[in-house]
Amino acid sequence: MTRRTPKIRNRLLGLALAAAIAAMAAPAALAGGSSGTYKDGWYGYAVALTKQQQQQLPVLDGRSPDTRDAAAVASLERLTPIDGRSPDTADAAVQAHLPVVTVVRSPGFDWGDFGIGVAAAFGLMLLVAGSVKFLSARRPTQVATS
Repeated sequence: MTRRTPKIRNRLLGLALAAAIAAMAAPAALAGGSSGTYKDGWYGYAVALTKQQQQQLPVLDGRSPDTRDAAAVASLERLTPIDGRSPDTADAAVQAHLPVVTVVRSPGFDWGDFGIGVAAAFGLMLLVAGSVKFLSARRPTQVATS
């Protein structure tokens, strides 16, 4: 029986290694190529067909010419941009894309942080030592035999 144990263990280790390699390789394989194009031939056909159908359909506008002209003038006179954002939102977006970077020089070693770290480590050591002492002082419970 002892001769079979290493074989089973070796096979289980091999299986675990294969599973780990597969788990690492699967995301890379599923990610596909970096070209950004679809490999499916039907996709290009469907896109071309959709574009062709969109070009063939006339745009139906049931408004009168005066209404269309008034709408064109009103859209040019709008105070808010075409994307519908308010001026405050547009200004905030511009500032978000141009952040102000302030370089601050480190003052050096912070003794306050060092003291906090030492106190925490010392407290943890006391807690572990107390737990070890408490657990080693316990007497095992004896089961009554009859």
